[in-house]
Amino acid sequence: MGPRKRVADISPINREEREEEDEWQPQGPCRFQQLPQALVMDILSRLLVKTLFHCRCVCKSWLLIISDSHFAHMRLSKLPIGILIKTRPEKRKSRVIDFTQIEECEGSPFRLEKMRFSPKNSLPTMSDQKKKTMSDFGLINSCNGLLLLSGTGPKRDKPLYVCNPILGEYITLPPTKETRLCSSFFGLGFSVATNEYKVLQTSSSAGGDEVEAEIYTIGTGAWRSIGKAPKDSAQDAPFNAVLHGALHWVSCGWKNFVFIHSFNFETEKFHTLPPPGYFRPIEKQFKELLKLGVVDGCLFLCVCGDDTSQFDMWVMKDYGVQESWTKTIVVEGLYLPELDNDVYEPLVFLRNGEILLCYNDWIVVCYNQGTKSLRETRVAQTGSHFRAIGYNPSFVSLQEVAKGEKVRRVRDKKKSKNSFGEGSSGCASSGIPGKSKKLKSGLRGSS
Repeated sequence: MGPRKRVADISPINREEREEEDEWQPQGPCRFQQLPQALVMDILSRLLVKTLFHCRCVCKSWLLIISDSHFAHMRLSKLPIGILIKTRPEKRKSRVIDFTQIEECEGSPFRLEKMRFSPKNSLPTMSDQKKKTMSDFGLINSCNGLLLLSGTGPKRDKPLYVCNPILGEYITLPPTKETRLCSSFFGLGFSVATNEYKVLQTSSSAGGDEVEAEIYTIGTGAWRSIGKAPKDSAQDAPFNAVLHGALHWVSCGWKNFVFIHSFNFETEKFHTLPPPGYFRPIEKQFKELLKLGVVDGCLFLCVCGDDTSQFDMWVMKDYGVQESWTKTIVVEGLYLPELDNDVYEPLVFLRNGEILLCYNDWIVVCYNQGTKSLRETRVAQTGSHFRAIGYNPSFVSLQEVAKGEKVRRVRDKKKSKNSFGEGSSGCASSGIPGKSKKLKSGLRGSS
């Protein structure tokens, strides 16, 4: 009697709804599953991170593909590098990181997909024990979807964290036992030969005359000394300057004219690279105007001349050979200088020839090589100075790459679906050519 009563209680409207649902149910096996795995991987590797996150829930085979390190490396060549931005407001602390992923569209402006990472859903919770409040943190660099973050405190005692914000996982690195005055440079890298992630730290010795280098191989639980480091290391790693397993940077020293340094995470050795041979002494002095990066598998160096309304981009066609430096682009038609030394840093090179530039660590603009003109974008609308680094998301768990470490999770797996990917999608261009009034006033206020 019970089952018959339940059937009788179904109204005609409910019957229609059920019949409509039945029409949408698959009548046979999913043909997508019959595709070769290589083709499935190629299709999935072209998806933006939010869509890819939901694809993990479709079936177990997709979850295994997306969580594999080989798939993570495969995605690097399919999409432009994303942009992570950490603001540097003057009067308050910033505890969030904004991520922008770029989708190029044929015949239309590129689109942006934005997400926000915070201690609520993705980042380590860092607290100031003395003030019993949430503390600020520093964004250092990224490697294969992992981020290296630094906490607050004296330079010699800053805690370091390696995290995967996509999965909300992180580890805390132990402090070094070496006696030092202050740390001067940090960097996260990967050794293909040993399949290990490593963190580089350089610091002044107790005497202050030498700079020591230490390496922390994730999974070992201890720092180890690797000898001397260049004395004129930079304070921050560039936006994206990892090539051939090495991290590159422009030194901040004033006397040493060989100022491009690199550290190879496989050999654990420092090297110097020659700059373009034509450099004049004045161009060697203003090294803060030099921007280093990677384009099409080659190092590039951007050099501003006497007039900062234009700059030259040099590319090292043959790695390590000074004679192979070639001037490939002259970027001109830039803004009239607002500060004493305006600084432009190339971030992303699009397939249509346009270049996304960071302008004075304040805004991201788009340069069109054909019209030699700039337009503002919606990549960074922070209203304050910021630090930007390149980032490619990965779904490879720290449980796999940091075996032996205590991996912490910011959020519960059951709640991750609701907390993942705060943000929005939209068109990239703001439609404003040149500098807006808001930008001009902000730059003047910061000088």
